[in-house]
Amino acid sequence: ATCLKALLWCFLFCFVIMTIWAMLLVEIVHPIVQEIYEKDGFEDCVQCQRATGSVMDANLLLFKTVIAGDSWGLIAVPVIEAYPLTAIIFCGSLLTLVFGVLNMIVAVVVDTFAEVRESDVMNLAEELDHNLKKDRKFLEKIFNRLDKSGNGELTLQDLMDGARRDPEFQSRLRVMDIDEVDLQQLFEMIDVDGSGAIEAQEFIAPLSRWVRESKTAPRFIKYNMLQALDAQEEILRILSQLAQRFDDVCNGLGVRAPEDA
Repeated sequence: ATCLKALLWCFLFCFVIMTIWAMLLVEIVHPIVQEIYEKDGFEDCVQCQRATGSVMDANLLLFKTVIAGDSWGLIAVPVIEAYPLTAIIFCGSLLTLVFGVLNMIVAVVVDTFAEVRESDVMNLAEELDHNLKKDRKFLEKIFNRLDKSGNGELTLQDLMDGARRDPEFQSRLRVMDIDEVDLQQLFEMIDVDGSGAIEAQEFIAPLSRWVRESKTAPRFIKYNMLQALDAQEEILRILSQLAQRFDDVCNGLGVRAPEDA
């Protein structure tokens, strides 16, 4: 609707500009056309005599010659050849309407479409935000059902019981491509503070975000890789401590510790 409104205003503006040039044609060019016609000009053109007789006829002439590009030389060229100054009107109308008004119409329409598209993006963002809030409330209800003890926390056992008994929680896990075997890993990923229990926000935030992404498996892989790296660092730290203790024992016994290969 917005684009159609912009088009209607642009067409109206184009008609107004064309009417201004049409009035100049009636006032200036029409007497010249009559003079040429009386000298047996325009013999093969019956319509040429009245083409500039009225504003509407002149509008039709401009639309046909300037905008549609039809029969430009039928009236314009003979008139310009007879009275060169009339080229100002014909060329001026051509430059104004074709290179000015019509290009402006294209620019306005493109700009209007861009604004409408930006508005659609904003509406889409608002809709996504509304759906996110609605989904968070839905997950909050699931959390409250799973929290049998009512202490505001879920243990791994609560999560596993909910996966077996709560149909809505089962559907959410199925959408995320998570089965009962993955629940412990899911619990560890959600329990970011490592307290052994997850609170409502720890439960709602990731499940609300991950269900919109087809990245559950990559997330598990990334989590496992990070866990493996942490375990590797811990092993290296323990080995470093053991090596230091071994050196201390060797020094205490007066034995030279063997050098690394």
